[in-house]
Amino acid sequence: MLHAWSSYVKYAWGMDELQPQSKNGINSFGGLGATLVDSLDTLYIMGLKDEFQKARDWVAESLDFDKDYDASVFETTIRVVGGLLSSYDLSGDKVFLDKAKDIIDRLLPAWDTTSGIPYNRINLAHGRALNPGWTNAIAEIN
Repeated sequence: MLHAWSSYVKYAWGMDELQPQSKNGINSFGGLGATLVDSLDTLYIMGLKDEFQKARDWVAESLDFDKDYDASVFETTIRVVGGLLSSYDLSGDKVFLDKAKDIIDRLLPAWDTTSGIPYNRINLAHGRALNPGWTNAIAEIN
């Protein structure tokens, strides 16, 4: 874990993903720090306190969900909401709870459907939910 995390820190800090062959960071999830947030609980559980604290500080100071970006409801829920809530549960640090509440509030309009099945994507800044044409008007269900 430490080897992979160190590469992420060096080449893609704060970005969604590290492409290991090119050593480039990319924002494939709209710049939500998906890898960083998704890794918080693992850092904590593994006792990597310095790494966890640095990532926690990034969340507190740099993680911003006010983005004109159509986020995947599923991916954002499992990676960002899950990462923040598990980190709050483990550490008790309210910064994770506050950030989770912010992103959850932005995701909620996706569930405003007649079927109860959420839309596939939602614009985080404007709250517009949609299903891309390739879904044939059904939400992603996993």
